[in-house]
Amino acid sequence: MIMPQGFKYAKEFMGIEKDDKTFIKIYDPYESDYNTSSASFSRPMFENKGLDVFTFKVSNVGKYPAKYAGMKSSTGYKNFELLFGDTTFSAMLFGHCSVNDADVSKAIEDAILSVKYDKQIKADPYVHNYFTINDTISVFKFSKFTGEVLDYSVNGNLKTGDKDAAFTVTPFSIDKPITDKDIKKSMEEIYKQDGMTGIKVKNESDAKINGYDAYESEVYGKMNGKQTMIYQLTVAKDGKALLIMGITKTDFDKNLAEFKKLAYTVNFKTTGK
Repeated sequence: MIMPQGFKYAKEFMGIEKDDKTFIKIYDPYESDYNTSSASFSRPMFENKGLDVFTFKVSNVGKYPAKYAGMKSSTGYKNFELLFGDTTFSAMLFGHCSVNDADVSKAIEDAILSVKYDKQIKADPYVHNYFTINDTISVFKFSKFTGEVLDYSVNGNLKTGDKDAAFTVTPFSIDKPITDKDIKKSMEEIYKQDGMTGIKVKNESDAKINGYDAYESEVYGKMNGKQTMIYQLTVAKDGKALLIMGITKTDFDKNLAEFKKLAYTVNFKTTGK
């Protein structure tokens, strides 16, 4: 995709931005297909949402069928959506800008329509992120993005079951320092909402991971009737933070060692994102 003048890689999502109201978001979800995703993508669907559709067309992105729409909202913004794919995937670009900025509107539309897609290229998950992790030393390899979350699985397998151990990295920003108590309370509430019972936190401590302030702990309990262990590590630097988690229902000691191998390779980039 052509980068419009004045835009940069986004800080909080996959895509590019000029400011918080002027951006292009990119969605490339796992286990989706174009036929299903595009079934409701129509002019009437957008119009039923109260949008003024000023352009709608069926086209192609390379060899992939596509649908494209440009719309005005009642709140003073233009939206542009391009959806494309095949029976194995669907991807979407969503552009957003003020209706009063004709030049930026044209730039966003040109950028979206310039997109190219190659399923054979293996993307670097860290190229637009502010951190890196080295998964060559662990059995857990990067497999896919789920929104802004990086998912890792044994050997990078895309298809995993409920019994398979998993590892995730979630980037987030912090406006003020968060305490270990805040983290512990927040995470325990999330685990309870997910149905975890008998929660016990063990081996919790402040830590220094590659020189960064960190908090590390292990959470034990039952999920869906199965004994479960969750390894969690939060690492922060200059207002940027990561929630690193590993979850397993089997081989606790073995998987915990692999979780830590991977987690301990985290590094924040010194410049850029």
